[in-house]
Amino acid sequence: MKKLALSFTFLMVFAGLNSFSQINVLHIDKNTTPQTQEGIFYSLPRTVVKIDVTISRIENYKGPYSEYALRYLGLKNVISANTVEYKISDIVITTYPEPDPDQYYFIELGAKLSKGEKTGLLSLSDAGIILGSIPESAGVSATSVKSGEPPLESDKDVFGELFKYSADVSVFEKVDTIIRKINIDTMTVERQYYRRTMVEKSPEQKAKEAADFISKIKDNRFNLLTGFQEVNYNRETLEYMDAQLKLLEKEYLKLFTGISLTKSLQFSYKYIPIPNQINTEIPIFKFLKSKGVIDLDESGGKVVTIKIQRVGNTNTVSDYLKRAEKETREHGFYYRIPELARVTVKLDENTQEETQCLVSQLGVITYLPVSKWKVQFHQETGGIKGLVID
Repeated sequence: MKKLALSFTFLMVFAGLNSFSQINVLHIDKNTTPQTQEGIFYSLPRTVVKIDVTISRIENYKGPYSEYALRYLGLKNVISANTVEYKISDIVITTYPEPDPDQYYFIELGAKLSKGEKTGLLSLSDAGIILGSIPESAGVSATSVKSGEPPLESDKDVFGELFKYSADVSVFEKVDTIIRKINIDTMTVERQYYRRTMVEKSPEQKAKEAADFISKIKDNRFNLLTGFQEVNYNRETLEYMDAQLKLLEKEYLKLFTGISLTKSLQFSYKYIPIPNQINTEIPIFKFLKSKGVIDLDESGGKVVTIKIQRVGNTNTVSDYLKRAEKETREHGFYYRIPELARVTVKLDENTQEETQCLVSQLGVITYLPVSKWKVQFHQETGGIKGLVID
């Protein structure tokens, strides 16, 4: 599990908090009638699902001698055209909390607390999410769920110099012999002249020379490893020479096979689960192999979706609360019991990522009695972490 660092602010509440001090906590909405201004606001968190997508941009470059790869080297699977394609190489699902705009509460203070009682400490996050009334609650941190395969790495030894050995000498000297016959009286004399010109090599000639050089490199490696030179090289020297010959062979092979470059592109999306979208595939973005990530309103491409499924761990609690007695007029701290959910991000049957995490807003909200309110909360879910009953 990956930890997300969160900052906290602390609010000192100079009010009496003896073992049976009472407060009243009100749920705030547009219909709530204010009773007093003497109090504190806090919120419960909701869970945000973050989807980090790594897209690999694969650039394929045709080798200058690709059409001769089969003839001179017997290679069939070579790059035959310059193309660009995309693929989803990694999907990482994480969660983090944020204040739930539908779950703000007001703690009424004032006449209910006597002035002679000791000072209390109420901890809130910088976003106003309640952490608790126990000082140790400041150590709470949010958790994330991480999944997925590691992203594709780019080929580190390409580009800088694409096909650098294709820049070898591309002309050769052509020598023509010219014979001239000169008639002197009854004699005929032949004179030879040599005309030298520089002629550019054809692509096939270059390919043939490159293929011959590859064969020569292989022969040299074989001779080196079998001790043909009858020189007692030490291990480091032998390994270095062999590595350099392999590198040279690889560079020359690229002239026939071509080069593929992989670059990673990062995209992030967030989704806030809501109860009426459970078990429904919600579109996030579109993916097109020739373009990569595209907007949902663009034509073409496959739709990448997210689906949230409740596991049902809070069903028993929900049923119990429905059968419980009618609510009282005064409440202690409200808290959440989060629901365990299965999160699936899917492109097709072969490309999908799935994990399980706690989703606060799919769970149950209930409250403590008006007394005995020293409590710690999990900031990421709004659930109770610790409770002190005096």
